[in-house]
Amino acid sequence: LERIFAEKRKDALNLLRRTGEYMTDVPFIIYYDYLNMDKYELDVEICFPVARWMEGNEIVRPRIIPQKKVVHCLFRGDYEEMDYLYGEMTAWITCKGYEPEGTAYEFYYLKKENPYDEWLTKIVLPVNC
Repeated sequence: LERIFAEKRKDALNLLRRTGEYMTDVPFIIYYDYLNMDKYELDVEICFPVARWMEGNEIVRPRIIPQKKVVHCLFRGDYEEMDYLYGEMTAWITCKGYEPEGTAYEFYYLKKENPYDEWLTKIVLPVNC
């Protein structure tokens, strides 16, 4: 996934440079069906947020992500340790009477080159009301 992310990031940044647009936040990945995720057959979407609609190309396809009610949390540490937090967040969602939508958004705020205990990830879980 890291290699694919790096390739898609390069493609998106090339398109942004040509159009003069800037990202409004860090890139993020949408993991579809996080409740039943198979790390060998991931269904993901790599996203690069911008402020306004722009034309894409055969590699980068723009879309609008609809507004949703979400639960979010910042996590500091190794990605391998996030499973516990996902369980806690999902339990909280259920306890409050909501139902997890099933998708998860992960925003990556520090580069992988940083020590793993400094990695900062925002996890966003949409809920069905």
